[in-house]
Amino acid sequence: MSIVVHTATAGRLVAAAAAVTMLAACGGGDGDGPAATSTGAQPTSGAPTSVATSTPNTATAFDPCTALTSDFLAQHQWDARKPEPRQTDAGTATAKGCVYLARARYTFGIETTSATLGQVREKFPAAADLTIGNRKALRYEARPDVPGGCTVNIELKSGSLSILVDDPRGTHPRKLAPCDNAQEIAAAVAPLLPAGS
Repeated sequence: MSIVVHTATAGRLVAAAAAVTMLAACGGGDGDGPAATSTGAQPTSGAPTSVATSTPNTATAFDPCTALTSDFLAQHQWDARKPEPRQTDAGTATAKGCVYLARARYTFGIETTSATLGQVREKFPAAADLTIGNRKALRYEARPDVPGGCTVNIELKSGSLSILVDDPRGTHPRKLAPCDNAQEIAAAVAPLLPAGS
C-alpha cells in the first residue's frame, strides 16, 4: 500500500515539475528569466518545483535539503524517510529542493525558485497574501479541483521559497487542512532563511 502512495506522490511531483517548466518557459526574456514557482502538484494543488537560475543568487543561497537537519525534521515529526532531492532543468531555469515524507504519511516539498511573488500572483491571481515571519508570502491551491494540495511561496530577494503540501488522504495527525499545514511548515522553515536573502 505504501508503494502505491509513493508512486502516486511521485506522479504528482513529476506533474508539478512539468508545470514549473511551463511557467519558466513563459517567463521573461532576460538572463535571469523568471523561473517557475511552486506550482500545484498534479492531483494536489501545488508541488513546488521552484526554480532558480544557474547563476548564484540569494534564492540558491538556501538549500532546503541541508538546512532542514535530521534533528529539525525529527522535532516536527517530518522524518519518516530520507529527503528526496529534486532538480528540474528547463532552459536557463533550474528547480531545486527536496521532497519529504512526514511520519503521518503526507508529503511536502521545499524548493527555491527564481519566480518572484509577482510572477506567482500572475499565475495564481486568487492567491492569499500572508506574512511569514517578516516576509511577504502567498498561499494558493494550484489545482483547487483536486483536493489535498496547497502551496506557500515566501519572498526572497531573488525569487521565493516554495513549500508544497500533498495530503490527499488527510493524514495530518491534527487534521490540518493542506493550506494550514503548508503555512505552518512555512512558519517553521522561514527562520532558517539566511539574513538578507
